[in-house]
Amino acid sequence: MLKMLLQAGLGLGLAAGIAGSAVAQDKLRVAMVASESGIGDRSFNDMVVVGLKRAEAELGVEYVVIQPRAISDFQASLARAAAQGFDLIIGNSFDMVPPLEAVAKAFPDQKFALIDAGMEVPNVVSAVAKDWEGSAVVGYIAAKTTKTGKIGFVGGKDIPVIHRFFAGYYYGAKMADPNVEVLERYSGTFTDPAVGKEYTLALASEGSDINYAVAGATSSGVIDGARESDTLAIGVDSNQNYLAPGHVLTSMMKRVDTITFDMVKSVQDNDFKGGQVLLYGLKEGGVDFAMDENNAGLIAPEVLADAEAFRDKIIAGEIVVPNYFDIAPGAKSMGEPPVPTPPSIADAK
Repeated sequence: MLKMLLQAGLGLGLAAGIAGSAVAQDKLRVAMVASESGIGDRSFNDMVVVGLKRAEAELGVEYVVIQPRAISDFQASLARAAAQGFDLIIGNSFDMVPPLEAVAKAFPDQKFALIDAGMEVPNVVSAVAKDWEGSAVVGYIAAKTTKTGKIGFVGGKDIPVIHRFFAGYYYGAKMADPNVEVLERYSGTFTDPAVGKEYTLALASEGSDINYAVAGATSSGVIDGARESDTLAIGVDSNQNYLAPGHVLTSMMKRVDTITFDMVKSVQDNDFKGGQVLLYGLKEGGVDFAMDENNAGLIAPEVLADAEAFRDKIIAGEIVVPNYFDIAPGAKSMGEPPVPTPPSIADAK
């Protein structure tokens, strides 16, 4: 069963007491430390919980979810969990890299997992979903679907890991239509849906009729703005098509549920890959775009066929989507086949 622990004054000694009293000693005990957007974000954190629920059902593990109050509490939350002797502690956020590295070195016998960022520490297995590949596919679909010739991107914070999504989205869009205009915006928050809605309405007023939300819990506001402005949104991390049927073109699914399950299973199978960074792309089933009854008819059959062919070429290695972190400073083009690097990326580099 899910045990939710809010770090507002709750010591993790209590967590150990709860877990210890409820779990047989032969069961694997897992702790998850949630990222900034928190449980209930209908996105990244909730997908990790889906993976934990699957591990509970299929592997018989017991898990605890810890929600720090703020990023500044990450290290303390991880350290308290480590002191309780969980079989695996999972962190999920690029913001968790420095605190997790510090705690992992302080507890060398504790197994840790990190999702969404790489770290080569002996007792940490980390995994990165190739979100740039999934973003390229939804960018391709957006460019083929737009009626105005303008599509938008609403990121959370203006930081490199979110630029990674934008680089892929831009690349896919330009592969579909070199003349499409891609508007780039950052809301400055992963936790405020109202701000996401404001940015979407502003983009709609500029003529952008499809906007990709990469902003944690803020993304639900982007989707709400699409409904209000009668435009289309693209969801992220989980399948968010259901949030506004008929107004979510598709969702770029980041299968952190699969990654989470695999990490837990590796501990149970004595196959923990500490010190390794695992990559989950389109080929590995780590990312994809969502199709269901909620976006039926929004993507034309010929566009869907083209997008699937585009995806297949990425899987085959015929197309190489650029990873923001691999783009050389000042590069005038990116990807293979190349497209011109957008000024925001070239200048930032």
